[in-house]
Amino acid sequence: MEVSSKLFREQGFNSTGINQIVQEANVAKSSFYDHFKSKDFLAIEYLNNRHMQWFQGLKNHINGYRTSKEKILKSFDYLKSMNEKENFGGCVFLNMMSELKHGNKESYEIIKNHKIDLQNFFKDIIKDDDKSFIIYMLFESCFIESQAFRSQEIINRTINYLNSEIL
Repeated sequence: MEVSSKLFREQGFNSTGINQIVQEANVAKSSFYDHFKSKDFLAIEYLNNRHMQWFQGLKNHINGYRTSKEKILKSFDYLKSMNEKENFGGCVFLNMMSELKHGNKESYEIIKNHKIDLQNFFKDIIKDDDKSFIIYMLFESCFIESQAFRSQEIINRTINYLNSEIL
C-alpha cells in the first residue's frame, strides 16, 4: 500500500502499473492478487487509507487550538504543510477522480464522501452553514490553485483574507 500510494501520487493512477508496484514493493505478483482482485480494488483501498490518514493529519494539525478562527487558519496551514510534504501534488481524491473510469462507483463514492466529510469538518468548527461552505470552497480552491501554480501564495493570501474579513 505504501509503494502504491507513493506511485499514485507521483505518477498518477493510470500511469502506474501493477508490474511496477510489485517490483518496487518487492513482492510476488501472486501476493498482490491475494490482497487485491484488481488495480481498481487497490484504488478503493488506497482512497480509504488516504481518507483516514489525511483527516487524522488535519485533526492533529489543529489540535490544541481553541477558537474556531485559529482552527480554520491552521486548517489552511495544513494545506501548506501537505504541499511541502507532497511537492504540490494536490488533492489525491480529485487527481484520482480525473483518472478513474465512470463505472468505478465505489471509488467515486469514497471521493464524494471525503468531500462531504471536509464540508462537515468546517461545519463542526463554524456553526454557520453559509460561512462554513464558503470556507470549504476557499479550501478546495487553494488546493487546486496551489497545485497549478506550485506556490503557497494563494493559500497565504486566503489566510490573510480570512484573518481580516470573514473570521
